[in-house]
Amino acid sequence: MKPILRKVDSGYNYSFSVREDIFPFLYNRWHYHPEVELTLIRKGTGIRLVGDSMEQFTDGDLILLGSNLPHLWRNDEVYFAKDSTLWVEAVAIHFKEEFWGRPFLELPELKPVAELLNVAKRGLKITGKLKDQITDLMEAIHQSKDLKRVELLINMLGTIATEREYEFLASPAFTGSYALNNTDRINEIYDYTLNNFRKKICIKEAAGAANISPNSFCRYFKSRTFKTYWQFLAEIRIGYACKLLIENQSGVSQICYECGFNNLSNFNRYFKIIKKKTPLQYAKEYLKGRDKNYAMFNAYAAGN
Repeated sequence: MKPILRKVDSGYNYSFSVREDIFPFLYNRWHYHPEVELTLIRKGTGIRLVGDSMEQFTDGDLILLGSNLPHLWRNDEVYFAKDSTLWVEAVAIHFKEEFWGRPFLELPELKPVAELLNVAKRGLKITGKLKDQITDLMEAIHQSKDLKRVELLINMLGTIATEREYEFLASPAFTGSYALNNTDRINEIYDYTLNNFRKKICIKEAAGAANISPNSFCRYFKSRTFKTYWQFLAEIRIGYACKLLIENQSGVSQICYECGFNNLSNFNRYFKIIKKKTPLQYAKEYLKGRDKNYAMFNAYAAGN
């Protein structure tokens, strides 16, 4: 079966797409497209898969994805509840690398941008002060028309390329190694796992969800994701645990069982392997950083 190719509409009389999305939840299928994608999550939470990377996403996340890089945005379960009043807000830009003509990117002045589009094939999470700069430009571009749109896009890409304040998402091994076929089975595995990670999972059930024999399942999953299924499952569970720790509504013992682990020892061990710190250290560092940001904002507000 062919992979899910999502077609991106550039809009009437425009060479690239700038779209403001306000939906109950994001498009939640494992997919790819030839366009480069720059997405700002104004409002929304969930799990983001990019290549072989799995992370929680939240308000303010800013992600640059290179051409044909498989990815998935899946909102938290509460967004899919029948009585949910939650909405996701995002601004997304899609453009083909050659939309302005290949010779344009070959100009010496555009070398940093050409290099950026190449490294973006691993996916980039834009951070720090650079994120604030690009967020402002993202908010401006969807209100702009004609030449101003192109000017803002070049400005954004040039700023990202020169400042280089970003983190890589997918591993180098994933880039250029992903065969774009049979991804429908991966979708079924992802759907099953994301719907059931909070309870005990066995290979037979996960394989059955994708109509794959249990003997072939682990080999197939690793060939598509460059990690074992158990590693992926642990990352999903620890990612969910981080969300619960940040929300600060439950103790570590309760969170352990809520995210699918059967004992506290295993939970702490996997948490430290994946996050390089204990759950309590993670929670304390997050709260410290949040309080520092609040203090800086209040000081700025008082001075203005």
